[in-house]
Amino acid sequence: MSKRQTELFSGMVYIGSYGSVDETTVRVCRFNGVDGSLQVTEAFENAENASYLALHPQGNKLYAVSETESTNGAVGGAVIAYEVDSVTGGLLGQTSRALTHGAHPCYISVDAAGQSAFVANYTGGNVALISLNAEGELTGTAAVAEDNGQLGPNAARQDAPHAHSIVPIPGTAYVSVADLGIDEVIVYLVDQKSGSLTKHSSCSIHRGAGPRHLVFHGGLPFAYVMNELDSTITTLKVDAEQGTLTEIKFVSALPQGFDAYNDAADIHIAPSGRFLYSSNRGHDSIAVFAIDQSTGELTLVQHIGSGGGAPRNFGLTPDGAYLLAANQKSGNIAAFSVDEASGELTAIGTVLEVPSPVCIRFGKSL
Repeated sequence: MSKRQTELFSGMVYIGSYGSVDETTVRVCRFNGVDGSLQVTEAFENAENASYLALHPQGNKLYAVSETESTNGAVGGAVIAYEVDSVTGGLLGQTSRALTHGAHPCYISVDAAGQSAFVANYTGGNVALISLNAEGELTGTAAVAEDNGQLGPNAARQDAPHAHSIVPIPGTAYVSVADLGIDEVIVYLVDQKSGSLTKHSSCSIHRGAGPRHLVFHGGLPFAYVMNELDSTITTLKVDAEQGTLTEIKFVSALPQGFDAYNDAADIHIAPSGRFLYSSNRGHDSIAVFAIDQSTGELTLVQHIGSGGGAPRNFGLTPDGAYLLAANQKSGNIAAFSVDEASGELTAIGTVLEVPSPVCIRFGKSL
């Protein structure tokens, strides 16, 4: 038996979905690493449009954004915290909520120390820092920041700033914000004591790109931005000490010759650090790239159908052996096995039917 076969991940998976407050939008599932199957064990309502999820670094809390325009009459969406059962990995119910002070929050992340949650408000065009107490409970919004840079050339989509993701720069006191509306990745300095966000630097992405999601390489000084509007991936040079990002080059996330409508969506790096994966909505595919371990350059390996319509989000199991794609329009989770040597995907098929799935997060191993 190979090393990978002895370490296959079997454990908890959390799925967030679009839906009304009376519909199930958060599901707890059990994943079987032997056959790639997925089974729902719990289902929760009262979280309207739970479109993005994040886990506390201690694994004791799951956070879901409620992607709405307003919350109980207040402007902006909300973040909801769930208690995670330390034994089963299931959810014990909602424990706290906080406003995001911006309409339609679409992304949430948590700093490595578990002191702050960071939220990107898409329609609000701003980002928020929400303080966490020692137990990981949401204690209230400490800071809101926005940047009114030059709007991009796509009048239909770049009519205003649209913060689409906010990700801590590993090992630093900085967070990076991909703003689709102004074609920039903005870096903010986080002061945990005062709970403040201060603009530190900015990286311009090529005009009309529409930066959406970004991911930092775990072992190399590079980051990668998934650009929604022109379906490209931009490689960034990361200077963690200075807190700056610099655009190096970009490549298409689509096959050569494809000219139909497409919105690029999600992006992740394999645990090995050797491969990068991105999703296309329209072409409805997952693109696989090899990462040059010296230069960070991307080389296309494969395009494979996502197993459904509009793969808004996907996730790689912690062992890197499987990829699960959340196909929003077709309402299914499709599974793929990952070749350890080449990074290529092989379709297993639909492993779960679920209305409007839009986020996948992996929890504890069982």
